[in-house]
Amino acid sequence: MYHLILILEGRRIHPPMMLIVHWLSEIGAILWALAGVVIVLAKLISAITYCELKLVAMLDSAFKVKKAWKKLKDGKRKNRQ
Repeated sequence: MYHLILILEGRRIHPPMMLIVHWLSEIGAILWALAGVVIVLAKLISAITYCELKLVAMLDSAFKVKKAWKKLKDGKRKNRQ
């Protein structure tokens, strides 16, 4: 930013133009920071979605095991009678 101001002063650009350039650089910095936040949030949402899918798969397999275990126990009861 300092070098840009020196270049503008060397070209005899008026102070309002320097103010506009300063504002544009500030807006650029804010947009750059917001882009970083958006990238981090996107990765966080992706990680949460991945974990959720894994959890659903584990719960599904657990319910299958529970059903199979119940079927096995019911089969043993029928054999006893």
